[in-house]
Amino acid sequence: MTTIPPRHRANVLLAITAFAALAAGLLFAIWKTGRQPEVPGLLWPDPPQITGFTLTGDDGRPLTESDLRNRWTLVFFGFTHCPDVCPGTLAVLKQAKQRLDADSAFASTGQVLFVSVDPARDTPEILARYVKHFDPAFRAATGEGDGLSGLARQLGVIYAKVPGSGAGDYSMDHTASIFVVDPTLRVLSVIGLPHDAADIATRVRAIMAFVEDEA
Repeated sequence: MTTIPPRHRANVLLAITAFAALAAGLLFAIWKTGRQPEVPGLLWPDPPQITGFTLTGDDGRPLTESDLRNRWTLVFFGFTHCPDVCPGTLAVLKQAKQRLDADSAFASTGQVLFVSVDPARDTPEILARYVKHFDPAFRAATGEGDGLSGLARQLGVIYAKVPGSGAGDYSMDHTASIFVVDPTLRVLSVIGLPHDAADIATRVRAIMAFVEDEA
């Protein structure tokens, strides 16, 4: 499972705290303007901002915040041994991207980034095979230590290793949200389960239109 089990009570508290932090932009918008933003789920006017990070991409090269700049990016955290939510979400993201690619603005700048929380098993080669199975244009990355945890903290993502029944056998619990990041590295929306391709495409289009109007 990719949701945090009840036994991990500390992680549940962290998840609630992280979600509250990401939602702060939306709550501030309501306080400041006295009304909900017109775009459902939009974190505005002070969305979280991604700062510097370094991971290893599926091509073996460093992947940094520069790879997100000037692009619309849908970010999802998971791992290749995930039995259900990860492949299911990537399949939905493929469908959402197909819908969004009908719009020239997203087709020219949009991308999907899968970030593995299991660097011990998910090498660049494995990640490349995994994400390209869903869409040749999908990108993937992972990292050790502060490289991975630093980006995860910025997005309010938590993850934890869950021991399995045998030696070396384990799974990973992790946040299963999709993060909408704009070309200036602002996290403008957090899309939770259940994921629906049409809903994702509709929300991203509305957010892109809103940002264009605000420019």
